[in-house]
Amino acid sequence: MSSLTRRTKMALVFAVISSLVLGFCLWLYGKHEAPASVGDMAPNITAVTTSGNAFALNSLRGQTVVLDFFTPWCAPCIQETPDLIHFTKKYEGKVHVVLIDRGDGAGFVRDYVQQYHTPSFMTVLINPNDNWSLQYGVTGQPETFFITPSGKIVRHTVGPLTEQSLAQYAADAGMKTD
Repeated sequence: MSSLTRRTKMALVFAVISSLVLGFCLWLYGKHEAPASVGDMAPNITAVTTSGNAFALNSLRGQTVVLDFFTPWCAPCIQETPDLIHFTKKYEGKVHVVLIDRGDGAGFVRDYVQQYHTPSFMTVLINPNDNWSLQYGVTGQPETFFITPSGKIVRHTVGPLTEQSLAQYAADAGMKTD
């Protein structure tokens, strides 16, 4: 009889510990938010620009924003760069273009800015720990988000864009083209 009691106690202890572990796992899982997607408000990004200035994405409320996650060594990112720069110059004052590095370090990003002559009014962010990709659900590069003046994400694209597609998607996000 004593062995049955001992087995019962062991089973009860195992059940309690299993329940606690499962509860902890569920609690931990619930703490992680799903990444932002089309229709959601764009999570605020705080980072430092290549010129050393503090930046917050929320400071651009009231403007159409093109947010492009990139890396300086990525072939599709490099392919898209001339179109992105031409688009930025053509629509200066009508859209704010923000490039955010995916963790390559300040030196590589500054070299990219210098090599491709990115205009000073294009915001290029240094993101050494790739802090923001998870919140946006970014898994590769380039990935681009088109954000309305109210801060809502209206389009998420994967892969390089042309100047024409940038203009169309930015117009869909509220950029005035006239």
